[in-house]
Amino acid sequence: MDTIYQNICGIRKNKNRDGEKHIWEEIEDASKDGTTIPLEAFPVKIQEMAKVLVEYENYNQDYLLVSMLSAVATAIGNTCQIKIKGCWTSSPILYIILVGRPGVGKTPPLDFAFKPIRAHDYKLLKKYKEDDEAYSLFMEKRKNRKFSYSQSEIPEIPILQRTVISDFTPEALMQAHNVNQRGIVAFVDEIMGMFNTVNQYSKGQLIEQLLTAHSGKPLDITRCSLDIPVHIEQPCINIIGTTQTKRVHELVDKGYSDNGLIDRILFSYPKRHTISPWQLHVIEDGYDGRVCFDQWEMVVNAILSLPCHYDEETGVVVPRVINFTTEAQEHFFEWRNQTVEYINNIKDDALIDGRIMKTHLNTARLALVIQMMRWACGEAGNGYVDIKSVKAAIQLSDYFEECYARLQKYMAIDSIKPEKKILLDGLEQKFTTADALKVGEEMGLSERSVMYTLTDLLTMKVVRKIKRGEYEKLQ
Repeated sequence: MDTIYQNICGIRKNKNRDGEKHIWEEIEDASKDGTTIPLEAFPVKIQEMAKVLVEYENYNQDYLLVSMLSAVATAIGNTCQIKIKGCWTSSPILYIILVGRPGVGKTPPLDFAFKPIRAHDYKLLKKYKEDDEAYSLFMEKRKNRKFSYSQSEIPEIPILQRTVISDFTPEALMQAHNVNQRGIVAFVDEIMGMFNTVNQYSKGQLIEQLLTAHSGKPLDITRCSLDIPVHIEQPCINIIGTTQTKRVHELVDKGYSDNGLIDRILFSYPKRHTISPWQLHVIEDGYDGRVCFDQWEMVVNAILSLPCHYDEETGVVVPRVINFTTEAQEHFFEWRNQTVEYINNIKDDALIDGRIMKTHLNTARLALVIQMMRWACGEAGNGYVDIKSVKAAIQLSDYFEECYARLQKYMAIDSIKPEKKILLDGLEQKFTTADALKVGEEMGLSERSVMYTLTDLLTMKVVRKIKRGEYEKLQ
């Protein structure tokens, strides 16, 4: 059976008379060099969808597919959790930031991915308005003493549930989650704006709450403005936003590296920075933009239709726990243990990367997201997480870590104190301890100051140690 892409673009080679490569061919060439998100990690239906949207809508494939991951994680929410090991389970909580230069096209694919969830929210809003109108009408009639009614006819006070929260104060975000314990997403186009206003409202408490929520631990919020303290036993807050490359250093400036928030964020930073030129397509191509959206909406709605169970006595959400298959668990554990072995071989505590020990949590969550995405596409079951989903999640984890590594120079260099930057600029791409001491001496720095600076640069991941006494800049 022909795929979406074959139906629409199957005649591409015949129509490309000028011999120039089309957008998708360029991206396929780039993917062979490992320079873009692994397309094969996604279900076939999603792959075909991406090809069409990249070709006709000019979407960046990295931003599109990562946005789809976030949308699916949001749709799953607390309906189910992945069992990682023993009693350790986790909902699909992903903190994601799309990074790129201005005008590169971060927002359009993000809006596309979340359009079905926004449509779902609109239906909830419409029902809320109807229920609120009915409730108000009942209360007006109730004022009339001649109006008779039974206890069962008294309507419940309507409560608006939302999934996508964009314009909010920290308190409003938590209240929205308290009402919708299935899960919410903080959807912020220019996400640095959210971080810049955090202290204005909560003196940094939102960041602490986000750190707690990411680990899946209960949230307790007590405010003078709240009649009843908020307790969220099973938090599930996804975050998705965009920022410009030149602003990522602000995360470090605000101390989010020290408190571990950066280590929990998955960054999408495509190697292909250029803006794709618009392609002129002929009418006979038969492209209908609604086709892809309808297909994507079916995928998301299938996941949104999953039931969310609650404890009858406490009202606390009770996610369905999904296990790895035996083969998938063995593969996941083997992959994770390789990381542990690597960490155990590091003798200097200052060189241990705290981020690397958190990758297995995000990877397990990605495996659950991919499994449910495959199920919604009709390509797998949803009662387990199989080895194909685990391998796909590991590929995606590698992609996100590659993006993070390439962003290090923007995060760290712009945050380095002037004297450290001068020392760094005076060194070659590869250098030795002796080289650093020589440059430091020329700057009037003591040997101890130079060694402290080297340790700081290693910790900030601006340089890496090749072997004893030899280093390399990560720029």
